[in-house]
Amino acid sequence: MERGDESGKNNISQSTANKIEIDCVIFNFDEESLKVLLVKQKDNQGNINFELANDYIKEGETISGTAQKILKKYIGVGNFFLEQLKAFGYPSSSSAQEDISIGYYAMVKRDIEDIEDEIFNPNVAWVNINEVSGLNDKHKVILDFSLKELRKNICQSAIGFNLLPDKFTLLQVMHLYEEILGIEINKSNFRRKILQMDLIKDLNEKEESVSHRAAKFYSVNLQQHEMLAHRELNFNF
Repeated sequence: MERGDESGKNNISQSTANKIEIDCVIFNFDEESLKVLLVKQKDNQGNINFELANDYIKEGETISGTAQKILKKYIGVGNFFLEQLKAFGYPSSSSAQEDISIGYYAMVKRDIEDIEDEIFNPNVAWVNINEVSGLNDKHKVILDFSLKELRKNICQSAIGFNLLPDKFTLLQVMHLYEEILGIEINKSNFRRKILQMDLIKDLNEKEESVSHRAAKFYSVNLQQHEMLAHRELNFNF
């Protein structure tokens, strides 16, 4: 699922003066925390640093194609939400001109175990968004910008549901919004508002083998998940 990438229709040639890098902020919601995928890198002194998943556009590739290739390389599955952020300029290490980075943010389903079953990469780490450290200045800027966009967009549309499993409880939805927005939400008001939106449907299933009162499972009440990016909603909690 992808939008906002009209510029990706044009091929980018390596003959251009500027190097163009695609940097992807890949989000996952697991164990009630928002996590981002970081790639481990060793510097010349053998120290471990982290960076966002990225790659340079190769000759004959498109912006969109490179972003999708990065996602498939690091998460190994094709079910993800991907959206272009904007272009970022930063000093070049090889010329007097600026290099260009085109940022994306992506959301993948919360079941990291399934993702790891598809592809095991010891150089990849899922890090709690509040515990990220060691990023270079360029990637810090892109990560901060993507977080602002995520927080804005989950209050205006239902794209946040891309971070939840296919069936979920209302408590999981509430925890998702609390974690991303950094707020505490009134449980009764949240439940009432979500159900009034006709956004989710009752699956007539409940949790099993739990010590607390079993909660109902719901799913998104839309025909296609890509509609989540365009249906305007007001999540004003």
